[in-house]
Amino acid sequence: MKLDNFLFRKISQSFQEFSLYSQKSLGKAEALQRKKEFDLNNYLRVFHAFDTYFYSLADISTLTVIDAGGPIEQFTGYTKEEVIKRGYTLMLSIHHLKDTIRATRGGTKYFKYLYAQEPEKRPYIKVNRTLDLICKDGRKLFVLAQSIPVLFNEHMEPIYMLNIYSDISDLQPSRQYSHYIIDSSDPEHPKKISLFDKNDYSDCFQSAVSKSEMRVLELIAKGMDSKLIADQLFISEHTVRTHRKNILRKMECSNMTEVVKKALLEGWL
Repeated sequence: MKLDNFLFRKISQSFQEFSLYSQKSLGKAEALQRKKEFDLNNYLRVFHAFDTYFYSLADISTLTVIDAGGPIEQFTGYTKEEVIKRGYTLMLSIHHLKDTIRATRGGTKYFKYLYAQEPEKRPYIKVNRTLDLICKDGRKLFVLAQSIPVLFNEHMEPIYMLNIYSDISDLQPSRQYSHYIIDSSDPEHPKKISLFDKNDYSDCFQSAVSKSEMRVLELIAKGMDSKLIADQLFISEHTVRTHRKNILRKMECSNMTEVVKKALLEGWL
């Protein structure tokens, strides 16, 4: 429970910064009229041609979900009404805590990049990420989430973000986490910019294992046995074995192979 409370504090800090950037269009006079004129179907029609997906439409100026659709209940167990009513708070149910922090910190990086670009380029800059989506019945889907700005105010600050979720569990069984910007503002030179750097999340990872345990884990991942690790770190083999036991307990794994796999997938290593 101590770990959960620690991560909740990190989520709160990250979400405050995310909100600062995502809500730039809040309170702008012409936004209401633009919302009335917006036609979501113009954007959804294209996606129907090549993918099966479900979606949500978020008003980022108010941090609310105003629409959702597709086979969302079939995939997740949540109804359209539940998604709209619970909105952003649903993230805490469908994400692992670390993924929520990754989403908000990566989202902040996305908005910083977006606002650094010329206004006319912003409609062509979206952000993608992969995640384990936790369904209502506890099942996990590995999904690609594409977040696309689809409505702007007169200052070209986003009002609506369309979130498209595609199940890629069969396409990427390794479930490797990724978070990146796709900048297609120059169609001849599109850019893919990674937003995920494990060093940005070291404060979250170190809440689970100590720095000493992390050093041992890094050497285990390189294939070293306890004697080699002890020699490398100038500690006793007994200390190494103690660290290994603590790592297994804290990461809730049955063996070190499982630990290394989990650490790689979550970006610890």
